[in-house]
Amino acid sequence: MTATAFDQGEVVVLRGQAYLRRLAYFMVTTVLVVVGSMIAVQQLILAPLDALYVLPVAFVATALGANTGYHMYFTHRAFTTHRFFRGTLALLGTLLCQDSVIQWVANHKRHHRHVDLANKDPHTPWQFGDNRFLVLTIGLWWASMGWKFDRTLTSKKFYAGQLLNEPMLRWFDKHFVTISFAGFAIPFSFGFAIGGLELGTRWFAYFGAFRVFVGYFFTELVVNGLCHCVGSSKFRTKGRSTNLVFMSPLTLGATLHHNHHAFPRILSPAVDKELDPMKLLYQALEKLGIITMAPGPSSHEIEKKRTHVIDSA
Repeated sequence: MTATAFDQGEVVVLRGQAYLRRLAYFMVTTVLVVVGSMIAVQQLILAPLDALYVLPVAFVATALGANTGYHMYFTHRAFTTHRFFRGTLALLGTLLCQDSVIQWVANHKRHHRHVDLANKDPHTPWQFGDNRFLVLTIGLWWASMGWKFDRTLTSKKFYAGQLLNEPMLRWFDKHFVTISFAGFAIPFSFGFAIGGLELGTRWFAYFGAFRVFVGYFFTELVVNGLCHCVGSSKFRTKGRSTNLVFMSPLTLGATLHHNHHAFPRILSPAVDKELDPMKLLYQALEKLGIITMAPGPSSHEIEKKRTHVIDSA
């Protein structure tokens, strides 16, 4: 799928110091995450019971920060909530180091507008053409990490102008680098204060680097990448989004991505009784009065969009 020209003001081209700062941020983050995750894996091999608390922290932080917060609340407004929970979601998303909240929203709205159009969708695995080998190699690299280093950046004003009017989100956006790096420094500092360098390093690896690695793996590689080139589809949608149903329990519903593209404002994409563990949490949060979910599609609306199942694996 090829692209046409951008609308005026839709993207900006980073030059000079602006591009070097963005490049440096993601390069430094990559080094911290890779090195720290290697330490985390080594420690988990030596102490496998640590996984009982390390994995839930990483997976829940990813689900709440990236999918619930950045994705379904700030981008798609799939629910309403109060100020404290909004701030919590913005913080959890920021700590995943994927991008500032307003920039992330702008990127994702551009993705939905130009889904799987090369050079227009910011992170499609089809960026380099339809050759399956290229899609499953350099295409997946582009969708998961390569696009972060592109000079062409989505305009916040064009896609997320309304969020620029919210002081709290402007604050998170402005201090994104400091806050996200604090997600590495704070676990190390607490661990160091309690148990010295060894515990500090372990907590940096567990609750800093490995947590961010899990977020990148599932949000960027699996959802941005695999869920646009392998899997199944059953609704009429733009682009080539797919579901990886077997991974839904592990990714807390995130790999029901084709369902999301069919019905972007539904908080849980489990429209056909697929397993989405987060659905129970959302229902509990609604009963507690913390969130109010937007109305989902009716059974008639779901059936109207349905088509035959296509396996693209």
